[in-house]
Amino acid sequence: MPSSFYLQHLNNYNCHKVIPDNNGNIIAKSKSSLKMKHSLIRTLLILSHAILMYSCKKQAPPCRGNCASINANGIVRNKLTNAVAPNAQVSLTWVKGAIIFAPREVVTTVNSNNDGTFNFTSNLDTTYFTRGYFLSLSANANAEYLVSGFSGFTETRIYAFDPNAFNRILFDIYRKANLKLRLHRILNDNFQSFSISYATVEPNSFIYNYNVQSPQEVTDRNISEINISTIADIFTKIKVEKTFANGISVTNLDSVKCTANTTSVYDINF
Repeated sequence: MPSSFYLQHLNNYNCHKVIPDNNGNIIAKSKSSLKMKHSLIRTLLILSHAILMYSCKKQAPPCRGNCASINANGIVRNKLTNAVAPNAQVSLTWVKGAIIFAPREVVTTVNSNNDGTFNFTSNLDTTYFTRGYFLSLSANANAEYLVSGFSGFTETRIYAFDPNAFNRILFDIYRKANLKLRLHRILNDNFQSFSISYATVEPNSFIYNYNVQSPQEVTDRNISEINISTIADIFTKIKVEKTFANGISVTNLDSVKCTANTTSVYDINF
């Protein structure tokens, strides 16, 4: 794979009516700036919630009363290829409440075997169910794999004790790839806002990585590279938006396919 990609704009991938100019840029007089701000706020809130969630995680104490054993078994696979996913992290966790940053107490964490399977038995204090907790079995993002969405895991839950609830569980995850965005400020335009976002398996769910409100903020922040963990072997969509004081919005959409165990590079000139 080459070290950088200079890809043509995908003018047919848009969520609002567009008018291309003579240079192939997409010009739209729309409310995209407001939508961009709302999407950015949503992204920051969800990501901050995910950070809080993991900061509230701790190891559950050993069971010393009202104990019962539960077996968890199943397989983790690559959702794109249906191939088995070895060395994927699987966790059994007590979670209190339904909010994403709820307190979490980890009972057991294992890695899937070479054939993608997992099989373990844990001893539980069943009084957790009466104290507002549910029991979650999850496959989690790690150095090799990603899970679609903001939470970083895919899970199944129980709200009352059932020794057979976690038998023959199937988890779908994705191989992880690294994408480096290189930023080059080469124009002298006086924009009102500028942002960079990306999307993977959910084509309209863009995650914002970079957002500034003026050229001066670009200078002040002095960011030349953005590193993204993305899904391998599919196209990662990259959206670059620029809005001016007169209400004109320019949106460039592109995509790049990244592979596992490599770092792809994408250059953005603005």
